[in-house]
This record gives sequence, C-alpha cells and structure tokens, in this order.
Amino acid sequence: MEDVQKLKTKLQQKKNRIAAEEIRLNIKERKMRTRHLIEIGGLVVKAGLDHFPTNTLYGALLSLKNNLAENPSLQQQWTGLGRDVLDKEEQTKQPVILTLTEKPSPEIRAIIRSHGLKWNILRAEWYGYVTDIDSLKNTIKDIDHNIQLI
Repeated sequence: MEDVQKLKTKLQQKKNRIAAEEIRLNIKERKMRTRHLIEIGGLVVKAGLDHFPTNTLYGALLSLKNNLAENPSLQQQWTGLGRDVLDKEEQTKQPVILTLTEKPSPEIRAIIRSHGLKWNILRAEWYGYVTDIDSLKNTIKDIDHNIQLI
C-alpha cells in the first residue's frame, strides 16, 4: 500500500512540474507576441504612418492584404525595398556616447532622445546610434559636452 502512495505522490509532483512548465511557456509565448506587436508598431512609426487614425491604418493594411492576394510577387518587391532601406539606415548610423557636465533642460533632453539616444543612469551618459551627428552637435552647442564616436 505504501508503494501505491509513493507512486501517487511522484505522479502528483510530475503533474505539478508539467503545469509549472506550461505556465512558463505561456508567459514566454505572451512576451514573444508582445515584442512582435511592439516591433510592428515601430515599423508603422518608422514608415511615418503613425499620425493616421486607426481606421485609416487598418483600411490601408486590408488594402495591402488584398493587393498581395491578387499579386503574390508584391511580397518580394516589398521585402527588397524594406531590406534596402533598413540596410542603408544601418550604414548611416554612428554609435555615439554623449556626456554632459550639466543637466540639460527637458527640451534639450527631448531633442537628444529624438536623435535616438538613451540615458544610462549608471554611467551618467547618453548612448545610442545617431544618423545625423551634425544636427545633434548643433542642438547641444551651448552646453558643455563630450561626444565620443565609437
């Protein structure tokens, strides 16, 4: 009788481990989906379409879907165009570290962020990739700073 109880206990433990693994997988799947949706939203912003109302964007996407159904070769054209633009953008970006001796105003911080830089609180510096370094320099010309191109 003890053997049956031990087997029941082992099976219950195994069942609990499987349930815990299922929960972990569901969380991982949800995080992957969330990341994918954020990336799609980023592409809408990158394409300059984020100012359109939701109904307009949805209609445009449905139109793209219909065009693709009628002409499957469009996907290859779109893929090539997207790849070319993204590759060109990557080539023109320069890695930058920006350190300031004084705290910039909220307006200057917004401009620095608009150039694609992020604040590193531990190192007390701005970092990221910049496509137009001269524009960034002109923005912060009145502030004591050090720009390091990596």
